[in-house]
Amino acid sequence: MAKIEIIIKDELGEELTRLQSMDLELGSQSIDEIETAVEKLKQKMLPEISSELMSQAQREFTKEKKKTQN
Repeated sequence: MAKIEIIIKDELGEELTRLQSMDLELGSQSIDEIETAVEKLKQKMLPEISSELMSQAQREFTKEKKKTQN
């Protein structure tokens, strides 16, 4: 079993967020089982990653908007 952890960083390498780590069940580690496990992982994690990136972009937009209004 492998553990996958996603860390989202900004362009300066500063950590923005760390998503919950997930176990990746590789079975007997055949190519087919690894591909299946990775596909399942993508289906589980991509919505969370997209949501986090959108939230971060919204926070940055709001912060910049407030700066220009002051």
